[in-house]
Amino acid sequence: MRVLHLTTEFPPVIYGGLGTAVGGWVNGSARGGIGVGVLLVEGPLPVEFGSGYGHGGEGWAQPADRRQLVNRQGVRFIRCSTADAVEAGLALMALLRPDVLHLHTALLWHVAHALKVRTGIPLVYHVHSVDRAEYDLGLEPNPWLAQAAVQGEVIVSADRLIAISASERALLEAYYPEAAGRVRVVGNGIDDAPLARRAAMKPRAAAEPLVLYSGRLVERKGIRELLDAVPLVLARAPTCRFVLAGGPPSYSGDQVARQWLEPAQEPCRGRIHFTGWLTPDGLAAWYARADVLVVPSRYEPFGMVILEGMLYGLPIAAAAVGGPAEILEAGRTGLLFPPRDCGALADALLLLVGDPLLRARLGQAARREVRMRWAWPRRVVEMREVYEELVATRSLSSAA
Repeated sequence: MRVLHLTTEFPPVIYGGLGTAVGGWVNGSARGGIGVGVLLVEGPLPVEFGSGYGHGGEGWAQPADRRQLVNRQGVRFIRCSTADAVEAGLALMALLRPDVLHLHTALLWHVAHALKVRTGIPLVYHVHSVDRAEYDLGLEPNPWLAQAAVQGEVIVSADRLIAISASERALLEAYYPEAAGRVRVVGNGIDDAPLARRAAMKPRAAAEPLVLYSGRLVERKGIRELLDAVPLVLARAPTCRFVLAGGPPSYSGDQVARQWLEPAQEPCRGRIHFTGWLTPDGLAAWYARADVLVVPSRYEPFGMVILEGMLYGLPIAAAAVGGPAEILEAGRTGLLFPPRDCGALADALLLLVGDPLLRARLGQAARREVRMRWAWPRRVVEMREVYEELVATRSLSSAA
């Protein structure tokens, strides 16, 4: 089995959960015996609103020409601009001879469609989030709908659709009834790491508990609700500290703070630290230091951050939506609260910061659970089944 992945994020180009998930899928598939290649497309895209992107960290500038590279796991990938993406994809396909095209973002639908038309290779579209739900449930600004029309075209046209949780499958089939029958549920996975193993075993009885938020800072992640809950927590736990890790690649922590803090929250500024954009190693260091992870999303299709927190043995307080509600078992591996409820969010955090024994119990249960259920090898077996089903269906159609 050979698969070509099409994406706008692949390590070291990571802006959020998408880049982490794609890197995990590609490298996990390679270790699982699947031949893989990656077409990494950067630069302004046809349906992108706002400014272009292309900076994935130190030493990674926006590409001016096509470059063929191999990562540390031996995976061949081509880094190219939008204008060169179709020809670069054809070149990589000639080398890899894939059985399946695996598309990770509707932003590259024009590329995937061209490759599919010119080669006849079947297409899997990995729906990492439903754009209409980003707007309807996550309350993202209206421009988000500019992407939804293109995503709808992909959903209608793809041979198979990957939903990353059962709730996402239900959303997909509600928004796009024509997708029923082509959707398969395959959740993401995670790799273990020495730092995570060490951190997961350390005692968490800090006098000044550190509450970590990790991820993109956008409306649907519940950042406003979290910041509104901070004064409620500090009123009863004044030694608590909050760290919000993430932000646009070129922004400092102070710039991110100016984007999000309201005047009423300024008195708490000394207890809130915005890190700005971080490398994966920089983010890992915060996971190792944290005492609690908070995930206040209004809409969360899966939540790689949940698996990351579990891996580090962190007790987690998460909004009871989508992936977090499916991954966590309330009261055993985490605490769940109603989304968009600042009071309930604050109460969940106060339970955790005030009770070291509860933190330890939840964190240790989460540490064991993630390694048993969510390691990449198990996820790759499930994805291979989707690929094999699709290839077999194509072979039967050709024979007929």
